[in-house]
Amino acid sequence: MLALLIIIIVFTSCKKEQQTYDNTNVPAKDMKLATMINNFKERGVSPLKSASEMTVDSAIWYIGATANFTYGDASFETERTWTDTILFCLPVNNGKITENEVYAKYADLVDNLRIKYQAKNEENKQLVAVYIKTLGIDANTLNCKATAVFACGFTSNSNCTFNNIDSWKFGQVNGSGGICAGVNAGSFPSSDAAMEMQKRIMACKAVPSGNCWFETLDNYTQYLMDPLLYPINPLIAISNYRYSHLYWNSDKYPDFNGCINPEDLNFYLTKIKELIYKDTQNGGIRPVGLNFVDINMVGEESSENGFTIYKHIAIVQYGILHLSLDPPKSLD
Repeated sequence: MLALLIIIIVFTSCKKEQQTYDNTNVPAKDMKLATMINNFKERGVSPLKSASEMTVDSAIWYIGATANFTYGDASFETERTWTDTILFCLPVNNGKITENEVYAKYADLVDNLRIKYQAKNEENKQLVAVYIKTLGIDANTLNCKATAVFACGFTSNSNCTFNNIDSWKFGQVNGSGGICAGVNAGSFPSSDAAMEMQKRIMACKAVPSGNCWFETLDNYTQYLMDPLLYPINPLIAISNYRYSHLYWNSDKYPDFNGCINPEDLNFYLTKIKELIYKDTQNGGIRPVGLNFVDINMVGEESSENGFTIYKHIAIVQYGILHLSLDPPKSLD
């Protein structure tokens, strides 16, 4: 129980604060999952094909959990991350899918993950986790989307905050972003404030040491589409547009230009980290008992009530952290 309690402790925002786990003492629940997944893989490669069927939910779980158990690495320290998506479908008959079809789709997913992984010209690459979303059933076909989070590189000097000189554009408009004011103005046009926040969160999050992997499901995903749903204490909103944990600004207020200064960049970076790391019982969005896996932040421009709105939105993925006796395999 003590080992399991340690596992579910929320990661802090500093990756140097690592925790060490004894992989010779894997909790019984994690051993049970390992047995289920290994048995599924053994039946899948056996010449004696299984005639058993499983529900749609079980099929999705086995595909995602098997990929994460085999290849996912929750303990990977990283400098950068990237995501790739893969669409796939499964035949459904009376709400059931044969186990043979499920394993074949798992193997096909791994092949596609390997293609995405090997196409990236980076060093020290690793799959962090893959999570699967069902897109609906069309006739007798279940349509799905797999989103894979990959990590690459490592440096002990990762930028965990913004400098006090450069201002970043809130998002990429017509393909342009980058630093809009400061000594590096005009640099990095393919990036923006939202993307830079995402990089700093992912590069500087804590990771456990040991053979750890994430169990992920689509209902562990939090969608932050409206920043005003996550207000901050007005007493600390010293700027006239600091309304939420995510950046939000409107041209109804002064100094509206979509260029975020260093002070505000670090303010919103701190607030979004508070939101994603705190659980739902303490003012955050993290489901109790789950761990932060990934965040995808985007800058968005819209029009509301005749005013132009600049804001940041995000998709945040959580998962259950598990221990394993075996280290993850590489997609090389």
